[in-house]
Amino acid sequence: MRQLGVWMMVVASLVVRVPVALAAPPSDVLAYALFGIEHASVGGKARVQGDVGVLSNALELGAGTRVTGLAAAPSITLGRNARVAGGFFCGTLDGSPDGCTTLPTPLVATPSIVLVGPPSNSDVSAARRTKSTTPLAPGTYGALTIGAAAELSLAGGTYQFESIVLASRAKLLCRAACDITVRRRVRIGQATRLGAADGVAPSGVSLLVAAQDEATAFEAKSRAQVRCSVYAPSAEVAIGAATKVTGALVGNTVTVGSRARLQAPSGAP
Repeated sequence: MRQLGVWMMVVASLVVRVPVALAAPPSDVLAYALFGIEHASVGGKARVQGDVGVLSNALELGAGTRVTGLAAAPSITLGRNARVAGGFFCGTLDGSPDGCTTLPTPLVATPSIVLVGPPSNSDVSAARRTKSTTPLAPGTYGALTIGAAAELSLAGGTYQFESIVLASRAKLLCRAACDITVRRRVRIGQATRLGAADGVAPSGVSLLVAAQDEATAFEAKSRAQVRCSVYAPSAEVAIGAATKVTGALVGNTVTVGSRARLQAPSGAP
């Protein structure tokens, strides 16, 4: 009986890593919680609800990070105790005993650049600790600047701005579905809120950043809340520690700080 028990343990150890069929990675970059064209990294103890991917280079997941979906990239590196529930599509995998399922070719359709119209010098601003009573109408504007602890609303529709800057604790909220295009860059400070207002689906708000003459297209400081998809395939997207994003993050490179929370557009409240 003892010998039989030993053999059962041996057989069990041999079948632990039996490969299973995995769901194919999305072919649309905006279906991922995070997607980098060249490179993406996620800091330690982050939580990602959805898939993560990189088109042409490396994906790095920090120690203790959890991904509920799959990971797809030519090269994937996991920190200590990082976990990916949906499996790996890759060429090389470091930090996990699991194997790579063959990466689709191409993984996604070639991302398109962000097209913008002519610039405007009609700047918009909200002074520190103020709250607009009338939402901003759709249209083409210059620089948008919102002071500390101030709030500005967008009525919904299509907008273009030269740049967007939110000081700490500021809010820029869409009261209905919004398509926002930015010619240069977006910077949002600590504890800010950007995107869909309460009661508006984050999937109905998109932020496209052309990043003309900019190395970084979108930068969010720590503890910010972003409720929209950010599409900036020509430059860097940088997300600070403990920031919460509901929507897709797409950049040429994407860097996410520790303890961030990311949720893909599908199933977002």
